[in-house]
Amino acid sequence: MNSALQVDRQTLMALAGEARLLSNPPGQIPPGALAGERVSRQQGRGLNFDSLRRYQPGDDVRLIDWQATARLRSPWIRMYNEERERPVFLIVDQRLDMFFATRGQTKSVAAAKIAGLLAWRSWHDGDRIGSAVFSDANYSLQKCRAPRTNLPAVLDDLLQYNQQLPERYPDETPATVTLGSVLQHAMHLIPAGSWVAVISDFHDLDASGEALLAALRRRCEISAFVTLDNLHLTLPAQGNLAASYQGHEAAFSLSPRLKDEIQQSVTARLSGLQNRLTRLGIRVNQIVVTDDLLKQLQKGV
Repeated sequence: MNSALQVDRQTLMALAGEARLLSNPPGQIPPGALAGERVSRQQGRGLNFDSLRRYQPGDDVRLIDWQATARLRSPWIRMYNEERERPVFLIVDQRLDMFFATRGQTKSVAAAKIAGLLAWRSWHDGDRIGSAVFSDANYSLQKCRAPRTNLPAVLDDLLQYNQQLPERYPDETPATVTLGSVLQHAMHLIPAGSWVAVISDFHDLDASGEALLAALRRRCEISAFVTLDNLHLTLPAQGNLAASYQGHEAAFSLSPRLKDEIQQSVTARLSGLQNRLTRLGIRVNQIVVTDDLLKQLQKGV
């Protein structure tokens, strides 16, 4: 198996150790952190019932458990501890547009590895995890469940969709699944207060997709991992190039002027995408597939 074109189970399982080197997602409380250690603006945090104890003078009467008080014939109050778990939901693009690279691994492989690292990070933190993994024609949804229950299903989906790409690439069938349609189907599975990671090149983000992201952002934290091949930065000064996309082929001579135009076009697109997502309150991480993924995630996550 060519590791630059597709991932295997061994690769995804090996990410468990590397995931320990990642910081917690935005707003997450690190395991073992003391309550009150910092001011928190995070969503999805509350109080979990811990135990009952006898009422003591000065206790807040609003904490009295009236059922226990009636049953035991003396005042008892409910004790709470801080809820530290935060659901994590991964949205992972495995469409043909992601099956691209000029050097090193494809964008689809990088996306699968990023999702694997974040999934294992949830495992270590004990956070519920869910996912939406999608191709050009299908998608698979996993609602947020305990990581011990759901991690195998998430990894299976990543493997299945990623390993289909080399076989599907020669056909280049038109896409029927869009980023916006996946967001729409996944919305009802994402609990309020979740941290959502969208891993894609965002090539088809349109107005409806932005509206869905805006609605999701009102109740969740969102990080966008924009995967890209930095061909525009490594183009030769001149020469003959060939390109093929969905049945269309072209050959052209690269001139210094054309090189500059390509660089400016790609740079403008990436800058425009970042501005659009940032305006929605989404944290944007640009991931270059030829660079070390873990180091890039350590800077961005």
